[in-house]
Amino acid sequence: MNIYLCPSPELYPLYHRAESIVIIVDIFRASTTMVAAFAHGAKGIKAVATTEEAEIEGKRLGTLIAAERNIVRCPFAQLGNDPAEYTTELVSGREIVFTTTNGTRALTIAEDEGAKDILVGALTNLQATIDYCRQSGRDVVILAAGWKGQVSMEDFLYAGAFALQSGGEASDDCARMTLDLWKEHARTFEGRLSYIRTSEHFARLLSAGYEDAVPYCMSLDLFDIVLRLEEGWLRPHFLRAE
Repeated sequence: MNIYLCPSPELYPLYHRAESIVIIVDIFRASTTMVAAFAHGAKGIKAVATTEEAEIEGKRLGTLIAAERNIVRCPFAQLGNDPAEYTTELVSGREIVFTTTNGTRALTIAEDEGAKDILVGALTNLQATIDYCRQSGRDVVILAAGWKGQVSMEDFLYAGAFALQSGGEASDDCARMTLDLWKEHARTFEGRLSYIRTSEHFARLLSAGYEDAVPYCMSLDLFDIVLRLEEGWLRPHFLRAE
């Protein structure tokens, strides 16, 4: 399995490989939040690029609406982009229309470019995602959502963890650098927390009062769930016995 890392959504057309699995990664916090939603019983998530689409589609479909811009929940939405909001009582059995500053945009860009097999990955469902990719026997492009077109450290850490734990081949410079980054700074939970506190996005979360989300987002393999895009909706798949 060859592993490639696209460092920002704007560059995805240069990384697109028609037969590869594309994993959308937005560790702080969209992909981690989506995993949390399914872990607490959500039925499906429809990712849209804009807040306008989220409000219109959510009302039309009668779903929950999750919408965030610049870390803050939009006033028309029932949910924002923090994993702690997605409780069983609120999301179990429900569908959600979802938009965030970076993560959902990355997903729609990959879809528009013709990616055929799109997953959403987080550290919290890392091994399950690796298992799915191994079973497929195909190459993987990790698409880092970043922050408004810029690189984000936390998404690069995911790519390094994926390369190491999967045993796949880090096949471009970005993937090789992230593998070294993970080995050097992030193999332990304490190491990850210490290192990620130097990142730009940690500072944004701290300023907005969401520092408590960071340890959760840095936790490995909390859930055996694969998030896969199917006919416009993310749906959960459970590969291993609970």
